[in-house]
This record gives sequence, C-alpha cells and structure tokens, in this order.
Amino acid sequence: MEVILREDVEKVGARGTVVKVADGYARNYLLPKRLAVAATESNKKIVDQEREAHLRREAKLQSEAEGLAQLL
Repeated sequence: MEVILREDVEKVGARGTVVKVADGYARNYLLPKRLAVAATESNKKIVDQEREAHLRREAKLQSEAEGLAQLL
C-alpha cells in the first residue's frame, strides 16, 4: 500500500514522502496514529499544503532565533 507520511517515521521515511509499506502496517499503525494518509491525488495536495506551512513556520522560527542571537 502506498501512503504519504505526515511525520518522520524511523526506518520508513521522512515527512511528505510517498512510501510503499505493507498493508497491515499501514492499516494497523500508520493510519490510526495519523502518521500517514493514503496516497491519493487529493491527499497529495493536502500534504503539500501542510509541508509548505511547516516550512514557513520553520523559516519564521529561524529568523526569530537569528534576531535574538544578534541582540545577545
């Protein structure tokens, strides 16, 4: 089964990647814990939007940290 990871999963893949995993692993672990979603076109668009939002948050935190470092 192909899934899109919503979080980094050790030994499986990084956030936002499409990976192929065993059906049981996806149904019993990844999907119920909301670590992944099924790899459909609509889910790919949603995950892309989430990834962009995450990158914007990271950039904002980085710039705030740099500003604080200059004050020190």
